[in-house]
Amino acid sequence: MKTVSFGRQGLHAAFCGLLMAALALSLAPAAARGQVRSEAAAFGQAPPEWEQNRRSWPSHNYDLANTRATTNTAINSRNVSRLNVKWRFPLGPTTHFFGPFASTPIVVDRVVYLQDLNSNVFALDRENGNVKWRRVLDSRSAGPNGVAYGWGMLFGVTATDAFALDARTGATIWSRPLVRSDGEGISIAPQLYDNTVVVSTVPVNATRAYTGGAMGIVWALDARTGEPRWQFNTVKDGDLWGHPEINSGGGLWYPPAVDKQGRIFLAVANPAPFSGTPEFPNGSSRPGPNLYTNSLVALDGKTGDLLWYQQALPHDLRDYDLQGSPIIAHTAIGGSTTEIVVVAGKMGKVYAYRADDGAALWEGSVGKHENDIGPLPDQPVTVFPGLFGGVLTPMALADGRLFVPWLDAGSAMTATSFPGFPNLAQGRGGLTALDLGTGQVIWERPLPQMAMGAATVANDVVFTSTYDGTAYALDVASGQTLWTATARAGINSFPAIDGNSLLIGFSARGFFQQPVYELVAYALD
Repeated sequence: MKTVSFGRQGLHAAFCGLLMAALALSLAPAAARGQVRSEAAAFGQAPPEWEQNRRSWPSHNYDLANTRATTNTAINSRNVSRLNVKWRFPLGPTTHFFGPFASTPIVVDRVVYLQDLNSNVFALDRENGNVKWRRVLDSRSAGPNGVAYGWGMLFGVTATDAFALDARTGATIWSRPLVRSDGEGISIAPQLYDNTVVVSTVPVNATRAYTGGAMGIVWALDARTGEPRWQFNTVKDGDLWGHPEINSGGGLWYPPAVDKQGRIFLAVANPAPFSGTPEFPNGSSRPGPNLYTNSLVALDGKTGDLLWYQQALPHDLRDYDLQGSPIIAHTAIGGSTTEIVVVAGKMGKVYAYRADDGAALWEGSVGKHENDIGPLPDQPVTVFPGLFGGVLTPMALADGRLFVPWLDAGSAMTATSFPGFPNLAQGRGGLTALDLGTGQVIWERPLPQMAMGAATVANDVVFTSTYDGTAYALDVASGQTLWTATARAGINSFPAIDGNSLLIGFSARGFFQQPVYELVAYALD
């Protein structure tokens, strides 16, 4: 089997910071290197329930391509202003910093399924929001987590285990522990294809973050039994770059994408520590690019073997994960329709690559960028997009447009310290529409608060929301406001389109003294 290597010279203009980055390290070498294998046999079949429920919202990002877009709804730009509350489901109370819910509800066979940040799972009647069953797991998650439906089962994770439940009753079918130490956790909504459940560990949980030796491992499990089919360590060769007693990193926070050519695309998170320690400033405990962190990685979906990778940001110092769900799309290149993969992260950048070999196509920037290139100084500087900045939540794709939610939340950073927690009240954000083929801005809509509610498309309407508890419906062609809704809590979860209804979780503390957490169903008259 022939292997081809390729590279892309130069560094991207944003470093993602998560634990320590080498002060004296030169970052001039190629920002992307990889390996190419021959493609596996065609595969990539979603569970049959997804096609049967295409008029609802059968998975976290609607489909295996992660488009978060549907035309199987009556909601459009002409009638979206008629959305009114149909029912409310209480989500609180909670002591979790991010509120009780930070994921996407899914809807299958007239049932709404969701998972809160204590890993508890709920099944609701889609007509009235009444509880059909609940499964209390009481395992605090760092978030975002979430559930996936397939083959009559409901799949999810706790802080330590992956599990399958009977979708009719919530009874456990199987459960499998995956974390290796108390420094690791699981926070991802599973992805499903070909009777396979894909989840990932991360070097973070609700009580500890980026302790030495913790790393993210991707697991492919048999849907029926939970037995492992393959695993992939997102830290190359399992070698934590020089000082494993200090370093950590990798893992997936959002579901990967799966295509029909045998490939699964992973967006891998940051290395740590960030930005550094007194003994090892600027991440010098982990010299080198720190593969495969901040990389888009393509694997053979049947075996887990590496096909290629592209590292968007080597030796990240600023917690700038490339963590968002990759999106599979098709566009014209050289007169031929070509499969591409687009991905974004907390560095505030969007990247497009060829799906077959990972060749870079274009790079786009959103939001504010300040002090986000190169080593950090000894004295504090304010960095934008910041610790919670950039593209924090999932994008959407429809009709050749990529809809990118972004936020700016300046963070104080030095070469030797953990970033200062940003002032979220001063954070701002917006939604930008990019041309899929070129990455050029079509329109940009600034918003008065941080856009932490993903992008979701229904026909010619794109929904997003902000941390202050405002949901927006915008025209896909212009970004013009068509509808808004507010409640008594912030939003850092992601909506779902269910037939003629829109489901939104007002489930973040936001800036409310006494927030009222709830999942709200809005329906057309």
